[in-house]
Amino acid sequence: MSIPIATEASVLAPISPDWTIAELVEWLADDSRQHDVALQHPLALIERAVTGETWIRTPSTVALVRSLASAARTHGAVVIADLTPFGSQFVPLGGTSSGTNRDRKERMPEPQVA
Repeated sequence: MSIPIATEASVLAPISPDWTIAELVEWLADDSRQHDVALQHPLALIERAVTGETWIRTPSTVALVRSLASAARTHGAVVIADLTPFGSQFVPLGGTSSGTNRDRKERMPEPQVA
C-alpha cells in the first residue's frame, strides 16, 4: 500500500515556497486575491510562521494579508521555504511569539505564568 505524500508546494499552492514574504505581499496586492478563500489556509500557515501569533477564530484572508504586509516590513527578505521544513510545526521567526499583537481581539491571550 502506498501513502500519498504531500509536498510543501502542494500545501501552500498557489503560493510558491520560493517566494520571499515581500514577493508574497506583492502578489497579494491584486484585489481579487485578497478575498480568495482558497488562500486562507496557506496564508494562515505562513502568517503563523512569520508572526508567531495565534488567532482565536479563523482569520479572514484580508486579515492575514494585512498581517503579512505588516510583517514584510521587518521580514520581507525571508523566503517562505526557509521558515521551517515541511512536515514539522512552524516555528515563528525568533523562536517565540513576539506578543506585539496582543491587543488584537482576534488573537488568543498569552498564557499567564505564575
